[in-house]
Amino acid sequence: MKFVLSLLICILISCTVSAQKKWKYKVKVIENSGKRHRGFFYAAEDTRLVVIKKNADTVGIDAANIDRLFIHRRAIVAPVAIAAAAATAALAIDNPNALETAVIIIIGVPLSVCAGLVVGELFANKRFYKKLQAKDFPSIKANLQKFTVLK
Repeated sequence: MKFVLSLLICILISCTVSAQKKWKYKVKVIENSGKRHRGFFYAAEDTRLVVIKKNADTVGIDAANIDRLFIHRRAIVAPVAIAAAAATAALAIDNPNALETAVIIIIGVPLSVCAGLVVGELFANKRFYKKLQAKDFPSIKANLQKFTVLK
């Protein structure tokens, strides 16, 4: 019992440490030349944006080169879709008729996943900035810093 308890505590600490590394907002930056940068939003300054790519490389993108900026919150769409599917499956299991249960599971669960995806996208915190110029960044800096890790 002591071994299981210590193993459980080690797993809990491991999950806690890895949860602190999760990035909250994904960002896609498209430069004037057409080059795309995808990653996680780290910092917004007056003259540049700092993006951390998936391989932990840090990229500083000059504000004069940015044409479009897309910001999207992570991990909001999938949980809503999973919750909708689980609610439909729970509703189907309560039904005493086996045929209705099968129909609800076969047809209802995929439809509820689709509805959950739509609802999740509606509640996802997204921002789009198009046709940006270097003079626009000081005015939108306060709004961009809401989405960054470094405030």
